[in-house]
Amino acid sequence: MSINELTQLQNIPSWASKKTLSTCVNVIQETHDVKTFQLQAVDRQQFHFKPGQFIGIQVEIDGVRHSRSYTIASTPSRPHILEITIKKEQGGVVSPWLHQNITVGSKLEIRGPAGRFNCFDTASDKVLLISAGSGITPMMSMARFWTDTQPNKDIQFINWVRAVQDIIFRRELALLDHKNENFNLEVVCTQPGLSENWLGRRGRINHTVLDDLVSDLNDRVIFCCGPDGFMQQVKQCLEQLGFNMANYHDETFDPGGKKKAKLAEKPQSTPVDEEQPSVGPYQLTLTKSNKVLTVEADECLLERLEAEGIEMNFGCRAGNCGACQVKKISGKVVIQNAAGLKDDEREQGFILTCTTRLRSDVELAV
Repeated sequence: MSINELTQLQNIPSWASKKTLSTCVNVIQETHDVKTFQLQAVDRQQFHFKPGQFIGIQVEIDGVRHSRSYTIASTPSRPHILEITIKKEQGGVVSPWLHQNITVGSKLEIRGPAGRFNCFDTASDKVLLISAGSGITPMMSMARFWTDTQPNKDIQFINWVRAVQDIIFRRELALLDHKNENFNLEVVCTQPGLSENWLGRRGRINHTVLDDLVSDLNDRVIFCCGPDGFMQQVKQCLEQLGFNMANYHDETFDPGGKKKAKLAEKPQSTPVDEEQPSVGPYQLTLTKSNKVLTVEADECLLERLEAEGIEMNFGCRAGNCGACQVKKISGKVVIQNAAGLKDDEREQGFILTCTTRLRSDVELAV
């Protein structure tokens, strides 16, 4: 590569938080049911983001558009390629389709980055990364970034998997462990197969194992990602060990929108406005788009806006990331999960469209 070509490469504009058409430039079979898709923007851009964040994708399957969010596994220190690592979910719709249909040369529409879970906004000298299964993806983004940019960073990485065949990034993790003196890796199998000859640690997480693996636990900042049940166990273990939970940060890995389905069944937190009888329909006025819609009381606001062709940011679609927030000018709503809103945002009238239902005529600044 010439100096001129290198200069041109460095002058590629930064990624914007809008829909971006990307091309798949490589597919890596990580495990029997996990693939990594390496993406490059069609209009060349540098993918700048905070390790731990995610992107949203939209795909059309049998004439129906589906939206999903996936954590970025790559690192912003290598900004010309974006990687998402996706497990093929049994009974899923989108992940099996991606595994079958996305190959080198395929186009994929992405939006991002989004999400408040990241390692940039939290000061840390010594860190502990804890993951389970596919929750390893944001941990890998952080580990790659730190080993690229801060080789002296003290990193302890513990990854729980079911069996040896389920270890995602197995070779790369071993290489990071080998090449970086301050990177310490421990993989724990909960159910290794009899034929796998696993010589490492076995068993589920408990406070005794955690205390044994990390002797200086209270000196570290913890980042954790995995299924809900696993993370609840992690938090219980840390509390038993007297860990300062102000130094604990987590992100639930939610393939296939399972958390969203639960939210549709039952409110998960106190609504922004008092709950009103679900009557309707109601009139929804979009002041920026100059549209007036009729919306039923049980309709998800984000899904209705998307169906109307309104460009919307989104991420987790479960009320946790805050990406889909908009300002409510007037009217009453109920929000089934408002965890993604900061206190000042609530006071200013912002709502999360992914978990919001109308309880009167409403005006939005959309």
